[in-house]
This record gives sequence, structure tokens and C-alpha cells, in this order.
Amino acid sequence: MNIAIEILGISSLGFIFSSVVTPMLPQKIKVKPFTCESCLSWWFAIGYFNIEFGILAIIPAAICYVVASLIWKL
Repeated sequence: MNIAIEILGISSLGFIFSSVVTPMLPQKIKVKPFTCESCLSWWFAIGYFNIEFGILAIIPAAICYVVASLIWKL
């Protein structure tokens, strides 16, 4: 249950960051990982879950990617 909340939180954080904060960034920084909701969520999840799971962080990061895509489509 705890990991499900973490996945939802990281996916939402990536979506909010790319939707709200990215338009305020300078033009030179507006590149692919910052402008894509799913990509940013994946990178946030890799960084966060790598502390907990090591190389297996790819699995919850992939789930975060899919959840961020679903949030974006809602």
C-alpha cells in the first residue's frame, strides 16, 4: 500500500512540475525530460526508488511512467 501511494505521488509530482514549473524555465532548459510529464515522472522515480530498491527501481519507475500518462490523459 505504501509503494502505491509513493507511485501516485511521484507521478503527480512529475505531472505538476512539467505543467506548472516548466513554462517558467528559460528557453535553454526547456528540453525533453522537463517538458514531458511521463519522462519527468520516470526520472523522478528512478532517483527516488534507486535509494530503496537499487537496480530494481526500474519496475516502479515504469509504473510511474504509465500512471503519469494516464493522469495526463484525464
